[in-house]
Amino acid sequence: MRSWELTRAAVALAALAAAAPIDAQQVFKSGVDGVTVVVSVHRGNQPVAGLTSADFELRDNGVPQQISSISAEKVPLDLTLLLDLSSSVDGPQLQRLKTAVVDTASLLGRDDRIRLVAISQVLHEVFSLRPKGSAMSLDGLVAEGATSLYDGIAATMMRASEPGRRQLIVAFTDGRDSTSIIDEHMAKTIARMTDAVVDIVVPVATAEEARQRRLAQPRGSLDSLMTGDNVVMGKDPAAAPGAADEPPPVLAELVGPTAGQVIALTSKESISSVFKATLEDFRASYVLRYVAQGVKDEGWHEIEVSLKKRGRFDIRARRGYMGRGRIGTSEAPGDTHSRARVEWPRSVLPAVQY
Repeated sequence: MRSWELTRAAVALAALAAAAPIDAQQVFKSGVDGVTVVVSVHRGNQPVAGLTSADFELRDNGVPQQISSISAEKVPLDLTLLLDLSSSVDGPQLQRLKTAVVDTASLLGRDDRIRLVAISQVLHEVFSLRPKGSAMSLDGLVAEGATSLYDGIAATMMRASEPGRRQLIVAFTDGRDSTSIIDEHMAKTIARMTDAVVDIVVPVATAEEARQRRLAQPRGSLDSLMTGDNVVMGKDPAAAPGAADEPPPVLAELVGPTAGQVIALTSKESISSVFKATLEDFRASYVLRYVAQGVKDEGWHEIEVSLKKRGRFDIRARRGYMGRGRIGTSEAPGDTHSRARVEWPRSVLPAVQY
């Protein structure tokens, strides 16, 4: 099992956050020869199929852009499953997570790949990107310790992506961060720059289920202390003590810029079914490409995507990217669909031990 040393990366990120809390141009670099935008379109709970480039209106810093190409379900994807394996998921829940990993891997397409990352108070890459049908060693997965949620999400968002591939991160967590070095603000800054769409699945419980869960925790354990009614880290401060669980609002703020969503998982739903629905929803999204015209290359670019069709639609798309000037083909060989991708300095990327 590989272990990502987050401490050095987190310290570097914290220093960068203090030096430039808003403008991350020193850290994140992207070209604007070609910009890729993954767009999800729904009417109600159903994805809208059959759209063409003529149906979309896209603006870059307020300037209308011409969409050069549009793809749906044709672009291969890299799926990262990020599992919270703190002590709160020990027992049957851990086995359900292992089953969900196997079930989700079976849904991959011929050119798709999957990786598994586990987080507790440390971060482990259980296995690296591999195609459907590859061996996956899950026997060594154990649930223990606390949760470095922000560290885990930030590290997976920072991983370099390959041209010609869509990036989806599906995280499973109770939403309570207790040991991260990276703070909420820095995690949100990284989310603005990533190419990946980040969805977070959060198990929620009724008031009685939440009470029984707390009673079942060993007295004095870290998880029992972190889930008490007097603990507000990762919780909605407006929620009444003893109330039913709800996903922490900060998670929606974190994944919103990536075009992701927070999905509540009830005790009556299986993890496998929710992972499947999340993957199918992502497959139904559109990949729009355009060459930015009429805007400066440098600085932050706000992206707005809308439909010309009449009706009520729920549209999710990345909210922007950081420009840095045009790049040549020597910097982006092959399919350069993602020339606006984030490029991370080696000093910031988490190190991987083999």
